[in-house]
Amino acid sequence: MDRIKTFKKIMEKSETNLVSILTNHYQITGTVFDCEECNKDGFINLTNASLCTVNEIYETRCEDFTENRYDWIHINIDKIVAFSFLKD
Repeated sequence: MDRIKTFKKIMEKSETNLVSILTNHYQITGTVFDCEECNKDGFINLTNASLCTVNEIYETRCEDFTENRYDWIHINIDKIVAFSFLKD
């Protein structure tokens, strides 16, 4: 199973599309926008996303800390180190 399909399956089982993604340098939190027609191959699409560097988030939530907010952001699935689906 490819990474995108695995990601979507975990999202479905989690019963939420709110996700926090870690790359080597960033924490990105947002709502997964799952659109077969508009998704680029190998990318996860988030809406209402916040982004901060991993170094900025010690003992604080990225959403509370950052001013870097995006209506849309596309993340290369190969750059994801870890992710967690979040309950509201």
